[in-house]
Amino acid sequence: ETSTSSFEHKWMVIQTLTRISADAQCVVDIYVNYDCDLNAANIFERLVNDLSKIAQGRSGHELGMTPLQELSLRKKGLECLVSVLKCMVEWSKDLYVNPNHQASLGPDKPSDQEIGEGRCLDIGGRRSSASSLDSTVSSGIGSVGIQSAIVDDPEQCEVIKQQKEIIEHGIELFNKKSKRGLQYLQEQGMLGEAAEDIAQFLHQEERLCSSQAGEFLGDSNKFNKEVMYAYVDLLDFCGRDFVSALRIFLEGFRLPGEAQKIDRLMEKFAARYIECNQG
Repeated sequence: ETSTSSFEHKWMVIQTLTRISADAQCVVDIYVNYDCDLNAANIFERLVNDLSKIAQGRSGHELGMTPLQELSLRKKGLECLVSVLKCMVEWSKDLYVNPNHQASLGPDKPSDQEIGEGRCLDIGGRRSSASSLDSTVSSGIGSVGIQSAIVDDPEQCEVIKQQKEIIEHGIELFNKKSKRGLQYLQEQGMLGEAAEDIAQFLHQEERLCSSQAGEFLGDSNKFNKEVMYAYVDLLDFCGRDFVSALRIFLEGFRLPGEAQKIDRLMEKFAARYIECNQG
């Protein structure tokens, strides 16, 4: 969408997206492996949003294109969106249950085990997409993990997606006010309340605002100090020279501007560095 990109480049990209969106399995794989992964970017969502913007169109002059080129790009974007919808229909048709057929089954209903086995057979080659949920459902934030479930159940994708939206909203709140974000995640059951859980979260989550993380870790509050100590204790400085150890220490947050906060952080860093390099 940038004006610095030529029409030829835009057309090449949209052609590639057209091929991707024409493959039902590929579209589903993107959604399951990225949008339903707690730690991955929402590639499918971004893809659909970008295609929608292309299809709606912008000023050809603004995009550095002629009106004819802009029209061609809009049509191609709309074709991609239609292809994505067709893929979703194609992939989900085996999961559709006709209510008329269901009513004719009578009182004899298959057991949950039979339903699960039948769904596996219906999905067939698509099993690889659902099985990628194994790593996702077993992950979590802090000490609160997500319980493993039947990976061939499409509803599990929806559950994980909802949990991902909660986490993303919590991160958004954290980046505005750290305590508000942590409180929200704890209320939603996505983050433990122990200092070690929060420290682990600050270590693992790369989308957090480094300034907010630094302010939280440097706060004089007793619990914040416990989190900061647990955070630094997770770092391994063994065999590192002072400069490289300091670089590792400062990778996850930005030093706050207040001198007392900096002193607390550097004091703990020095203690941890000596502990790791006593020999």
